[in-house]
Amino acid sequence: MNHQQIRAFFALNHTRPKKQLGQNFLVNPEALKIILEAGAPTADDTVIEIGAGLGCLTDVLAQHAKRVIAIEVDELLYNTLVAEFSTNSCVQLLNADVLKLELNSLLSDGTGTVPTTFKVIANLPYSITTPILWKLLAHHKQIHSCILMMQKEVAERIIAGPGGKDYGALTIGVGYYAEATLIATLPPENFYPAPKVDSALLKLEMLETPKVVVENEEFFFKVVRTAFRTRRKMLKNALARGRFASDEVLTTAFKELGIAPQRRAETLDITEFAALANFLSQAASTKAGV
Repeated sequence: MNHQQIRAFFALNHTRPKKQLGQNFLVNPEALKIILEAGAPTADDTVIEIGAGLGCLTDVLAQHAKRVIAIEVDELLYNTLVAEFSTNSCVQLLNADVLKLELNSLLSDGTGTVPTTFKVIANLPYSITTPILWKLLAHHKQIHSCILMMQKEVAERIIAGPGGKDYGALTIGVGYYAEATLIATLPPENFYPAPKVDSALLKLEMLETPKVVVENEEFFFKVVRTAFRTRRKMLKNALARGRFASDEVLTTAFKELGIAPQRRAETLDITEFAALANFLSQAASTKAGV
């Protein structure tokens, strides 16, 4: 659909795109081609589309994938999708909030078996990009890859390298489960209504096993989040305030791992964070007599 068609649709229904739902519709057909090429859906794939909108991407996906599960929270848009795809056996429509959905119920072909390849393709509502990301990453063992449109600033944080201002807990969190690649950046005019920010298309290829070995994932992520919560402080001081260990144990950890205590969180890579978390976890277990 182009700008005029989308405006006409909303005028006919006496409403406007909902800002609170992040309704910015892709109007550049070339961008659809980029998304399709990046996702590379095949006749063996089941694709979940988050935020199906008016069905432009849904239609393209249904021409290539075995099955498309299109999720749309807006009732008006959902009803429009029903009118368009109700006779298409390849398309399953859900009127639901993806953050409230139990994804395990979707990761099946209806026979109790997991599809050969399971992919997610989404133009994410920018206000809830991060919680959607964490929800998808929690299913990294079932999902093969994700093609996600998001705010460019968030994409830059995900692909950032150590040492820069964009590098943070989100970088580590996504990098633990997936390999992230920036596919394209899109200026506002690619959407209607035009958002106030640039957008980016990001590909996440889920790893069969996490990038680093950690003894306790919950503890690892707690260390990472605490470290970046006060990113301007020296890492040792940040962790001391988080009460992960005594000053003596922290001093020993930094010395044995060869990490200078005055370094800041943004300078450590994921391997160093994993080593530090494992050391502190072992120390805590020893102290507790486990």
